[in-house]
Amino acid sequence: MSGACSSVLGYVKRTGVGSTNQKASAESLPSLTPIPLDALSKLVAWFRRGNRVLPWREEPTLYRVWISEIMLQQTQVVTVVPYFERFIAEFPSVEHLARADSESVMKAWAGLGYYSRARNIHQGAKTIAQKGFPKTKEGWLEISGVGPYTAGAITSIALGLPEPIVDGNVERVFARLRILRRSLGDAPYKTSLWWLSGEAVATAHAAGLSPSDLNQAWMELGATVCVPRKPQCGLCPISIDCEALKAGIAELLPEKKKRPEVKILEESRVALVDVIREKVYLEQARTGEWREGLWDFPKAGGEFVGVKRGDEIITKHVVTNHRITRALEVRVVDSESRAVRDYPGRWISMNDPEVGIGSAPKKGIAAIRAGS
Repeated sequence: MSGACSSVLGYVKRTGVGSTNQKASAESLPSLTPIPLDALSKLVAWFRRGNRVLPWREEPTLYRVWISEIMLQQTQVVTVVPYFERFIAEFPSVEHLARADSESVMKAWAGLGYYSRARNIHQGAKTIAQKGFPKTKEGWLEISGVGPYTAGAITSIALGLPEPIVDGNVERVFARLRILRRSLGDAPYKTSLWWLSGEAVATAHAAGLSPSDLNQAWMELGATVCVPRKPQCGLCPISIDCEALKAGIAELLPEKKKRPEVKILEESRVALVDVIREKVYLEQARTGEWREGLWDFPKAGGEFVGVKRGDEIITKHVVTNHRITRALEVRVVDSESRAVRDYPGRWISMNDPEVGIGSAPKKGIAAIRAGS
């Protein structure tokens, strides 16, 4: 087994990548053929000729690459771009982010979903502001919310280090290039992906190719050409090296994961609305609660003042594998009356909420405004 293969196996063991009840052994890897240098050179040249213009690529500093990679976790590029630009405008440096209060960070993140990422970024910024930016993959793994892929992406893109990466796009490319099957075992499958990535970046780096360009090229190829449905194999710069294409099974790979069971949830909330001042009453989710740190309408069941207005507003939204239907009872209240003076939450503007709110209360506020 090659040195690169051994190092990636050690990497997998250290980080837990590929760890399941099954064990990935070295014997599962020798049948794999590394991606040849000629193909890597073609891929990098293709990337340099026409990659997408993305704001974090224009100035790939450690801070900007870190923020972008966290935002891109479980989120498409087209969604991330405007959030990234607003976030960087609000917090132009790690020092600005570290000094910010959590409410400002959550507001800037609101609508992007997976809110633990915002809390991790804020905590990570405080650590970095004290200790400085990590300069190694191992150092980045100590930062909140950073796993093996993100650490490899940050250090290879921003620092040019020959670190492997495997995200969803890269997985799809490698699974097709070398016909990797998840059904043969999750641990050998993941180990094979990381081995291929490790061999590729080590080979490229040794030949003078940029690890930053190579790793971004894998991502670009998966996002724009080697797409999940109807891959554009005729546009692929390394299609000659694709085993799945030769076998006529490119669109069948990678094999799909078993989807988590869909959970159907129903919620009942109460919207206290000051129609004259165009304000609504919201409460902040406490530590440990779902949507921690975000603001939302209070749950139904308590005693609320105000005059009920019209029928309940019904909204539907999706959060990961949750399908949520929400019934919102609207009650008209004077926000400056004594009756609500001791309420623990805040009255916020419906036109420009000054706190972080998720998609569900946004839909509710929009429906309230439409019915005003």
